[in-house]
Amino acid sequence: MRFKPIKEFLAYIEECHIALADLYLRLSLEATDEKVKLLLDFMRNKEQLSFFHLHEYAEQAPGSLLETWLDNVFDQSFPMKCQQMKAQPDLAIDDVVALAMKLDMQLIELMQTAAYNSPTIEAELALENLTNQEEEALHSVVTASHEFEYM
Repeated sequence: MRFKPIKEFLAYIEECHIALADLYLRLSLEATDEKVKLLLDFMRNKEQLSFFHLHEYAEQAPGSLLETWLDNVFDQSFPMKCQQMKAQPDLAIDDVVALAMKLDMQLIELMQTAAYNSPTIEAELALENLTNQEEEALHSVVTASHEFEYM
């Protein structure tokens, strides 16, 4: 992506959350361990909530922010990579957490880079706030994984 408005960048991040939710659903359907299934369902719900919060934000954000152009080059294959991941029935909770950390960190780094390269303070602060929300959601995954382990 090069020289795209923030609204298109946010739409891409929304697409990534949907791809993650679909991935976690597929993994849950194939998983054999009940705790892993529960964690994957939690993960899917987290991604759906992240999508809805981001979509709601984009709906309510000022037009001046959404029309701000970003000069941000990045690989747009994240959703496709999620679709191509193979399900493994013998996933453990640690495997799910490691996968979530890896994938969420890719999105967080993408958003941090966009914030850092933003042409205006308004855009930088908006993207930093959205990045912070992503980080908080990732923290909830780690916390939830500990709870699932001790069930």
